[in-house]
Amino acid sequence: MAKDPYRFFRVEARDLLRQMSEAVLAAEHGPAPDLPAKLLRLAHTLKGAASVVRLPEIAGQAHGIEDLLTPLRDSGTTPDRAGLDALLMLIDAAGDAITALDPAAPVPAAATASATASTSSASAAPKPSPTPAVATETFANRAPSAEHAASRPDKSAVDDAPIPALPDISRQSPEELDAIVAHIAQTQGELVPLERAAAMVRELRLSLEGAQESLAGPLARIEDQLERGTRQLGRELVALRDSAEQLRLVPTSSLFPPLQRATRDAARSQDKQARFEGLGGDVKLEGEVLNALLGALVQMVRNALAHGIETPAERVAAGKSPQGRITLTVERRGRDVLFRCEDDGAGLDLDAVRRTALAKGLGDAAMLDDEGLIERLLRGGLSTARRVDALAGRGVGMDLVRDTADRLGGRLTLRSRRGEGTTLELLVPVQIAALRAIQVGSGGLTAWIPLDAVECVLQRPTLNGQQIALRDELLPLLPLTEVLRPGSASPEALAPRSALVLRAGGQRAALGVEALDGIAVVVLRPPPALLPASPLIAGLALDAAQQPVPVLAPEGLTAAARRARPRAAVPAPRTGTILVIDDSLTTRMLEQSILEAAGYRVHMAACAEDGLEAAHRERYALILVDVEMPGMDGFEFVSRIRQDAALRDVPAVLVTSRNAPEDLARGKAVGADGYIVKGEFAQNEFLAQVARLVARSASQDASTPGSGAAPGTTSRANPASSALQTSTSASRAADKGTSS
Repeated sequence: MAKDPYRFFRVEARDLLRQMSEAVLAAEHGPAPDLPAKLLRLAHTLKGAASVVRLPEIAGQAHGIEDLLTPLRDSGTTPDRAGLDALLMLIDAAGDAITALDPAAPVPAAATASATASTSSASAAPKPSPTPAVATETFANRAPSAEHAASRPDKSAVDDAPIPALPDISRQSPEELDAIVAHIAQTQGELVPLERAAAMVRELRLSLEGAQESLAGPLARIEDQLERGTRQLGRELVALRDSAEQLRLVPTSSLFPPLQRATRDAARSQDKQARFEGLGGDVKLEGEVLNALLGALVQMVRNALAHGIETPAERVAAGKSPQGRITLTVERRGRDVLFRCEDDGAGLDLDAVRRTALAKGLGDAAMLDDEGLIERLLRGGLSTARRVDALAGRGVGMDLVRDTADRLGGRLTLRSRRGEGTTLELLVPVQIAALRAIQVGSGGLTAWIPLDAVECVLQRPTLNGQQIALRDELLPLLPLTEVLRPGSASPEALAPRSALVLRAGGQRAALGVEALDGIAVVVLRPPPALLPASPLIAGLALDAAQQPVPVLAPEGLTAAARRARPRAAVPAPRTGTILVIDDSLTTRMLEQSILEAAGYRVHMAACAEDGLEAAHRERYALILVDVEMPGMDGFEFVSRIRQDAALRDVPAVLVTSRNAPEDLARGKAVGADGYIVKGEFAQNEFLAQVARLVARSASQDASTPGSGAAPGTTSRANPASSALQTSTSASRAADKGTSS
């Protein structure tokens, strides 16, 4: 038998109880006519799962929930306040029993006896599911009477109620996760022979002479397939490794249900109304960190209820809604994560804090300003509660929050405005986290940028010295090479192909890069202890070769860009510019990445009509056009430019998935200079063909009197960069395409 027979049951049961609890709490804030039917389905699933693993007590608790809900479903009514209280008590009791089954978790005292009984029952002979009478008796023992439930809950119950444990799946099988990651790393090592084989094929191809040169084409295709296959396999292994490591991480949204429950219970104990809202739940952190934070966050919510949120009558008198609001926002700040708890209550009564401090013999309190008083309050031992109860009054609530911050190496700050509310912030460092990021490169260097800080991406931005023009604003420009290798930025780096507009800390700046290499979810690790701390580096991610790649900190980048000294404007490099026309964003981004890596500038258009307009605005060295597009297709596009005196000499290549002989013949008939079939695409041959056509275009322009501009250069009087800006939403839509 497995060492942990309830491992999968706990995962399923916790998820079912979470859904039930969330549904009950939501019903307190609005009509929920489908609540009985929904809870009955969930309770029935829980009862069946508990019966399978021979846990009759949990099955009986689920049956008790069914007994409470069945009459309501049959009559078409919803639970009243007493019924909702009874449901939550049964859900809590089942949760305690499930937590007691976890060998790695501390056992709640209330659940010890029941869990022991359930476990012993599981090892005994199979027993039938509880009868309705037994289930009803179990429910009667757990649920309060309607009269008692309608009354205000005992305040001690609020403070003494156990904080629900987070469902941390990764903690249940760390050895298996370690084994998976180790096997992936071993497989990554097997890529080395494939890379060597590609290099050997390349050497063989270059050494061919005479009659053997006929083998060069097939060898080039073999070389290209080996290289592409190795790169693709490497990318997939990195994604697989990061996915395996992310199993250790838990989304911070897991904190929200217990905090919502804590808000509800604390409000009921104080005869107040309050609603909890969680934001930023997609940030993922280690389960141990979240478990350590949960107690402090619950105390922050309780403090907001006890010291901030007013009674309904007081709020109405102050012109507010009777229901208060408590919001927890989770934000990433470089290698730290910020937890911000805000309420819209009365704010801190600093005069009361000063009086309390003086009454406790803190004579210097009379001399402290408001910031000093707040700093003293954060040390703990002070309370502004009017009475001592289970929720407040002892001055120890802030001690728990401060101790958690100290234990995790974090920082605690508080702001308050009288009559408007209070904000309490807990900033903690993290060891491992997951985030969506975009990979960028320049000068042979690569880095990741957190995607949530990228406002937009500009292609061929308009420069003004060391600034970039964005609509009516000039943003400071910081080259990526200057970030990763200070002092090495070349003149070309100061005129980048692309610029990421970053927003962080209320400031905006631009990061100049030469390549955008895709969007992915990466696992962020802390830098080595021996590496000097840098405000520009948030952490490290590993590439396919297990080499560290820096993850840059947006706050540090924007600050560094604004501190940088202005440099003289550098003219843009003169290079061949290629126009890519394709209605597929994936294809456009793939062709752009290949061409830019080969040193070409690339303009893009999503349809032939836009491409034709761009070709009339600017002289291109080459046009790559898709065949099948809405509106004008590629055949018609090539036919039109061949009939246009200004464009007839521009090389044009058709790129399509159609390889029928009649399509090839039609492409030749309309005047295409090449025909590339996507299914037979070979990168080396593609780049060789591009180089030949760009060189031909350059020689034609050089021999044409009064041509005016080299191929691919843009007239200052008619810039096209504003039409080629790529928004962040478009970049996110191209996740798979850019990472192909």
